[in-house]
Amino acid sequence: MSISDKKQTAGSFVVRQARRLACSNSRFEVYLDDIETVDGRGVRDYLVVAPRVRSANLVTGVGVLPVHEGKFGLLRIYRHAIQDFCWEIPRGFVDAGEDDLVSARRELVEETGLDCGDDGLISLGFITPEAGILSARVHLYAAPNCVSTRPFRPEEFGHHEFHMLDAQRLEVMIATSEIEDPCTLVACCRYLHGIV
Repeated sequence: MSISDKKQTAGSFVVRQARRLACSNSRFEVYLDDIETVDGRGVRDYLVVAPRVRSANLVTGVGVLPVHEGKFGLLRIYRHAIQDFCWEIPRGFVDAGEDDLVSARRELVEETGLDCGDDGLISLGFITPEAGILSARVHLYAAPNCVSTRPFRPEEFGHHEFHMLDAQRLEVMIATSEIEDPCTLVACCRYLHGIV
């Protein structure tokens, strides 16, 4: 069976027998699913985290690698779940009815003070941040010709710093695991190595 054949039949490989809402907030619903494969093997209480808003193809968020004057913009953000700071590209949720491109540009401007104009985003493809539990995809973009519209203002919770880094520093941060966020790693690697 080819990879494309597996993808076409994946939807019928598992049948959900039951679903229970465990908890929810303004952004996510957490479910416990009882599932069974076509050959009768089952799992009880399979955890699924589902963002409330998603566009076509399960896109729930966007990430943007800003490029300004040959340097790459990264935010240093406190992440409570790991109780540490992370270097990340600007990213966020897609709002209801909002196009991915519109979301990406909005997040770029809101989080950094940079803008790229209506036609300034290049798609870097999609990733599934944690396909084992998260029912979501993130659409990644690069903004190769950003301009500053205002100084960085850390208005969102956890946003601490914003730095423009040269390609050499970015490569070192990737190689030494100073950058751990999957959206950031994939966007940087795809852009730096021309995988667009």
